Amino acid sequence: MLRLQLTLAMRYLWGRKLRTALTTLAIVFGTMVIFGMNILLPTMLAAFQANVLAAAGQVDVTVTEKNGEAFGREVLGRVRAVPGVRALAGSLSRTVNIPAGYYGRAQLGALTLTGIDVDAAQALRTYALKSGRFLRPGDEAATVITANLAESLGLSLGGKLHLPTADGDVALRVVGLMPPRSRPGNEEVLVTLHEAQKLLDLPNRINTVEANFDTTDQAQREATQRAVAAALGDDYTLGGMAGGSELLTSLQTSRVAFSVFGFLALFMGGFIIFNTFRTIIAERRHDIGMLRAIGASRATIVGLILAEGLVQGVAGTLIGMLLGYLMGAGLLILMRSVFRDFLHMAIGGPVVQPQLIGLTLLLGVGVTLLAGLLPALSASRRPGIVRASATDT
Repeated sequence: MLRLQLTLAMRYLWGRKLRTALTTLAIVFGTMVIFGMNILLPTMLAAFQANVLAAAGQVDVTVTEKNGEAFGREVLGRVRAVPGVRALAGSLSRTVNIPAGYYGRAQLGALTLTGIDVDAAQALRTYALKSGRFLRPGDEAATVITANLAESLGLSLGGKLHLPTADGDVALRVVGLMPPRSRPGNEEVLVTLHEAQKLLDLPNRINTVEANFDTTDQAQREATQRAVAAALGDDYTLGGMAGGSELLTSLQTSRVAFSVFGFLALFMGGFIIFNTFRTIIAERRHDIGMLRAIGASRATIVGLILAEGLVQGVAGTLIGMLLGYLMGAGLLILMRSVFRDFLHMAIGGPVVQPQLIGLTLLLGVGVTLLAGLLPALSASRRPGIVRASATDT
């Protein structure tokens, strides 16, 4: 029986190509909206969360060696393997003492040389620029400094910042200027991680790991931090977010807002599918009446409509999911340059969660079947349709 209904459904759909194409297009569009928006939102939320934390100068956890020594990059792998860690970056930072008179009249006792993994660091922090550009992964002998430091040393973009090292004087080309520091401490000289390791003669070493978590729930955050501590052992010190309760409240609010966007995408996609398919089935009451007039039972009518809905729902949903992925991935590619150039942040790729696949299939196919079932039941129960159809025959 099912095979017969599927065969009849395919013949009906093939015989009405334009109607079939338009109905399937609605299913494609609805599922594309659902899938595309909801693979994009987790990445946008992660970027927003990183931006909020970065603007506050915060990360969820900071890992250092208890004695302040540098350590190997394998520590990054151990932290990355902990469930709940969303993004992390290693850096190498050391104080560089400045001899008296090294910069002439400028009174600088020390600078902080910090080497960063450029791409990973921008997933954790926002590096606002006043002018110039930020560091790039392949930069050599290049630096980004604050406008205050540049002014005190009489430097501008393209100028050379000299630093004393164990191997003598080193000149770094200034490629970017950041706004003045808002926190006390030595002025920071940012270079690539590889450059800092070379200048400090610490190849493949770092002395700080910073990480952000993928949740704002306090209990889950504490559990993740304990897991990080257990993975590293007693040789490392973990620092948490300072004064983070208000910040976490803001992040939780943002998660609710993004969840609302996701719900609206689901609702809009489901509504498009339901309304279009319901309208199409309602327009077929005459056809349904004719089938009833020649002896088709209500169950046969309903089964035929469901078979048509199943074929269109499966085809439209699969195509819509494919197009939705391409849409979400394409939007992220377009936004990546905006985030990098204006917010100086790296954003990830589309996030395809198993539950999203299941939900999209359920809505794409389920809403289509429901949209066909309700008007089909209503039409098949109206005796007036049968009499009218019989008269027409």
